[in-house]
Amino acid sequence: MLIKEAQVPFLARKISVDLLNSGLVTFPKSMDEATKEIEEIIEDDVAWEREIENKAREILAQQEEENEFLFYDVDRREVFKLIKSKVAEEEGFNLKRDERIDDLAHFLVKELWDKELIDYDVRDGKIKNIIYKSIMEFLHREIEARDEVYRKIENYKRPLVPGSEEFELVFQRLYEQELRKRGLI
Repeated sequence: MLIKEAQVPFLARKISVDLLNSGLVTFPKSMDEATKEIEEIIEDDVAWEREIENKAREILAQQEEENEFLFYDVDRREVFKLIKSKVAEEEGFNLKRDERIDDLAHFLVKELWDKELIDYDVRDGKIKNIIYKSIMEFLHREIEARDEVYRKIENYKRPLVPGSEEFELVFQRLYEQELRKRGLI
């Protein structure tokens, strides 16, 4: 999954701030309304990918049930990726990262303009590029932040069990701190 649910509010806020800081965009209603719309659009994109993954899991489970011996010596993750790409292709969902982000940025510009949540006097492509760069920068910095959080947790005085409530609480607190350090929230 390219974008995770927990990242959506942070990403939406970053896009809004980057649009504002570009000096090319104004928010006729309010920046908060635009941010909310951006968040909803990205949530829909994340939900669509999750639906595709669920369909792929169902198909994989069905194929394993029907032909268990065919999957004896096969990497299940690779088969899942192939099935997911087939389902995504059938649904018109682009899994290629750069193209998907480009499509999402284009859709965001169109929706924000159509709903009169942003106004600008330049080409649509210029605004789309701001959004595209914002998403790419967020994803890059988010990976750095997550890696740093895992490094800090590894060096914790008391070992934390991944998946435990305590681990999740510590991870979330450290994660938000790292995102703040990197200017993502």
